[in-house]
Amino acid sequence: MRKLTQQINGTSLAIFRIGFGLIMIWELIYFLRLDFVKVFLVQPQLQFTYSFLPFLKPLPEPILDLLIVVLLVACFFIIIGRYYKQAMIIFFVGFTYIFLLDKAYYNNHLYLICLLSFLMIFIPADSRLSFKKSKEKASKPPLYWHLLVLRIQLAIVYFFGGIAKLNHDWLVNNEPVRSILNNTAKTRFLGDALTSDFSIYFFTYGGLVFDLVVPILLFIPKTRTIAVLAALLFNVLNAWLFEDINIFPYFMMLSLILFLDPERVANFVRRKFEGKKTSVQQSSDLGSLKSPMLIVLSAYFLIQLLLPIRHFLFKGNTDWTGIGQRFAWRMKIQHRSLEKMEFKVWDVKKKVIYPVGMNQYGLNQDQINLIAYDPSAIIQFAEFLKIHTKENKGMGEVLVKSDVEVRFNGRKPQIIFDNELNLLKVGTSSLELSKSIQALKEH
Repeated sequence: MRKLTQQINGTSLAIFRIGFGLIMIWELIYFLRLDFVKVFLVQPQLQFTYSFLPFLKPLPEPILDLLIVVLLVACFFIIIGRYYKQAMIIFFVGFTYIFLLDKAYYNNHLYLICLLSFLMIFIPADSRLSFKKSKEKASKPPLYWHLLVLRIQLAIVYFFGGIAKLNHDWLVNNEPVRSILNNTAKTRFLGDALTSDFSIYFFTYGGLVFDLVVPILLFIPKTRTIAVLAALLFNVLNAWLFEDINIFPYFMMLSLILFLDPERVANFVRRKFEGKKTSVQQSSDLGSLKSPMLIVLSAYFLIQLLLPIRHFLFKGNTDWTGIGQRFAWRMKIQHRSLEKMEFKVWDVKKKVIYPVGMNQYGLNQDQINLIAYDPSAIIQFAEFLKIHTKENKGMGEVLVKSDVEVRFNGRKPQIIFDNELNLLKVGTSSLELSKSIQALKEH
């Protein structure tokens, strides 16, 4: 406990704070370039809500536009360290709200941003490199536990990313690495080299070893340098290979500053910017870790340890069924290509079948991809079709059936639900859903 409450130099936390704010501005500008509010939140007639937040709906478009601006302003104050805690609270609440509006926009790096912005509310990352008024109250120096909670959270991301890879597809079939590299090779310089057996084995087993070992090595002073270099190389390769992970590799490279010795980071900054050389020393001053905060952190990390393994409660391949797949750091663990997507509404009374046009409900490509990746989204879409046809076409009792066929991790095309199954009869609970999904065929 004494180690946890020892004061540390806050320079590395401050650098992370500044980098966090800058990268979040980058991400929010990306949202603006995509016209995210209009295309992804306003135009779709359906939001694929999370089962634990069915009531969460998008605010009116002008308010959502204003929210993006507010988040940009919050990032500015995070960067300069003024009103830091208030700005971080605003950012956490606003960004997490947007993140949770639709499952189609789930991404592990966005989830990580939500988690870290929550933790940083309680961390005085503004104690150094901040632009405060002379009369403004200075932040207390950070304690070791402030740094440790961020380190643990980042290690969890890597480690459970490795645990998720301990499956037959990854270890034996080298999937989805083989499929991903085959696709990536088409648009990369020297792409043919990516499809070689050496490249496939390197990224398959190298990625596994990295995820399982490097988080541990980052905590050990003697191995930290080699671990940081390995992490830099790993993330540079990820940035080159994957176009859909956006800020993630750059954010993870920034986070490596948190694993370096705080005093050494501070001395490096002093030498570079102040021309001063100081001896490396650690403060013996002690702060406190009060019981309420200890309880909050214990509960938080217990949840973080349980969420990635909750899929063991259900039968079937979790990446195929989608049950327990989110909030679990299952990164680049599956590859699907959509072969066929058809929905039909049956009017029971008139005995008429109405084909469904996927482009008539304002769905964007991310939402259509979600239907191919997440069986629960198929059920949500079926429920939407039932309500929509009753309200707009005056139908009474209806049946909704699907023919969604995908290739999963290099396998031949196969359907997710039986073509003759009335999707409206499928329960929405994970247990009921798992019973209705077609078993994954290994051919």
